[in-house]
Amino acid sequence: MSFQYDKRFLISGLIMLVLGLVAPIYSPYALAKIGLLQAHLIGAVQALVFFSFAWMWPQLSLPKFTKVIATFSLYVSLWANWIGTLFVGIFGAGKEQYIVNQDLVPGATGFWNTATLLLINLSQLAVLAVILAIVGFLGWVWTSKKERVTNVISLMLLITLLLISLFQTFNPEFSNG
Repeated sequence: MSFQYDKRFLISGLIMLVLGLVAPIYSPYALAKIGLLQAHLIGAVQALVFFSFAWMWPQLSLPKFTKVIATFSLYVSLWANWIGTLFVGIFGAGKEQYIVNQDLVPGATGFWNTATLLLINLSQLAVLAVILAIVGFLGWVWTSKKERVTNVISLMLLITLLLISLFQTFNPEFSNG
């Protein structure tokens, strides 16, 4: 029996798992220890998402450009989410970002706060990757016949989510409501 998988997603999952497992090592020096606990848990859970996509990627029937958008969305969303959570722990960043039980993490303002908010807000791109994977699994006839339409819709959704992420970053009252 031959098992097909996408090597890039598998390797990313393994790297994220290892980084998630070692994230708490820095905890004695962290400004917000709960952020490192989250980075630990998020690393382990998101590694499973990478593993799932590694398995399903060869099975999807999507236009090439749409697959590129889905790949980009998945990588950016998962890595940005993990790095943003790591920043919360290490730098105490994300003052406006809700962390566990809706408690605000006290910490840095300015650049690190904005960078953390942007990274965590970019995690919503995972929704696009999952939706495109569902479309690819369903293998609708129109997706192959209408590649251009599928590509344009995928690109418009990507741009929309990027704009929403930027809006939420600079208007944190609309982030993680």
